[in-house]
Amino acid sequence: MFLSWRRPDGFHNSRPEDFKSVDLENNSRVWLHCTEKDWFPFKVSGGWQDEDATKKINNMLNLIESDQSSWNNFLTSDYENSQEDDQAKYFDGLTKWLKELKENRKGDAWEVEIMGEAIDTLYNHVLATKTQLLK
Repeated sequence: MFLSWRRPDGFHNSRPEDFKSVDLENNSRVWLHCTEKDWFPFKVSGGWQDEDATKKINNMLNLIESDQSSWNNFLTSDYENSQEDDQAKYFDGLTKWLKELKENRKGDAWEVEIMGEAIDTLYNHVLATKTQLLK
């Protein structure tokens, strides 16, 4: 499984005003599409669940500026739609998946760096959600 960056130039005939810039925890920024939350900005490839994984990572990225309640709702829904029957194991699997994505980034040096910082930000949100939901 590999994680790559979809560049905004030429993405479905988008214009600059179709995007917004979001700050990451490590002082980098990532561009998100204002309406296309499933297929932009990252792509997961190399496995049989590429489309689901791409949608999942991109929907999580679009939550970066959201409050904890939104994270709780998203990850609770994702857990309920997963095949896992233990919420703690679900979170362990999710953090393992994020680590695997971070280890398997493809792109230019700056793309790889920003993807890594985005995954670190997501990882921290997942841990905060895990802590809150598993009280």
